[in-house]
Amino acid sequence: MITLSSGPLRLAIDPALGAGISDFSIMGPSKYAYSLMRRAMAGETSSSSLACFSMVPYSNRIAGAKFAFGGVTHTLRPTSAPGVTPVVCQHGDVRNRPWTILDRSPISARLGFRSRDFGDVNFPMAFSSVVRYELRDDRLLIDLSVTNDDEQPMPAGCGLHPYFARRLWRDDDVVTFRAPCATRYPLKDGLPTGAPGPDQLVDHLREDRPLPGAHVDALLGGFSGECRIAWPASRVGLTMKCSPNLGHLVFFVPHGEGGPLPYFAVEPVTNANDGFNLLEAGHPGTGVEVLGPGATLTACYSLAVERW
Repeated sequence: MITLSSGPLRLAIDPALGAGISDFSIMGPSKYAYSLMRRAMAGETSSSSLACFSMVPYSNRIAGAKFAFGGVTHTLRPTSAPGVTPVVCQHGDVRNRPWTILDRSPISARLGFRSRDFGDVNFPMAFSSVVRYELRDDRLLIDLSVTNDDEQPMPAGCGLHPYFARRLWRDDDVVTFRAPCATRYPLKDGLPTGAPGPDQLVDHLREDRPLPGAHVDALLGGFSGECRIAWPASRVGLTMKCSPNLGHLVFFVPHGEGGPLPYFAVEPVTNANDGFNLLEAGHPGTGVEVLGPGATLTACYSLAVERW
């Protein structure tokens, strides 16, 4: 485990689990570190339970666990549970694999992944990825990249999957969220069924408001590149700014039998769900980037934290 510390912020990174974040915290009352993101349990073995993980070389779902590119259909191993429909591949193929520490300091760490180092990577083209974390007194900076290491072009996408806490140190925290976007995709089982368009959720997210009261799993287009989370009772805010190529946003507000779960996901990503197949079918605005041999796609994030 890699731990970084700067001012009131703490970050823990797990190189053995996709170089994901196991904890991102701020020092609060009584010198206790309160989680801004959902904190993973010690010894966690699944990236799905981390605070945040990287999605490379694509984000979200690939329908049918296969995609067409350049007239060729590539079949992948499904990651959906046996017997569960629809069959999909989800969130890339790096989040549960070990990464190599390339360099680190007390406030930064850079880790790398090469698909050729593994014999079972679930993607037809060779690729590599680098993620760099830097912690400053008031913010976390993350740079994520994917490079085509093959001798042929490849479709590519990437993104982060952070889970944020609904409250910090005050029980009366009612978290608010703002993320201006232009459109919402109609989805069935997380897969697009048509072109994106106006929607009530899009209107809701234009201003700082409490989270929707029902379960939400939405793919939004035309993301402005900036979103705002606030915990008003704890008097803490977080502003996430993203590079322009992160034009899609997945917004996930999960509910269980007892009501809302204590976290929600805000995922700025380059490509739409099932973007590879949408691109091959000629749909515009998929966010998929076609990388030539040796080319790199880079996405940048800044998560600035403030107290008032």
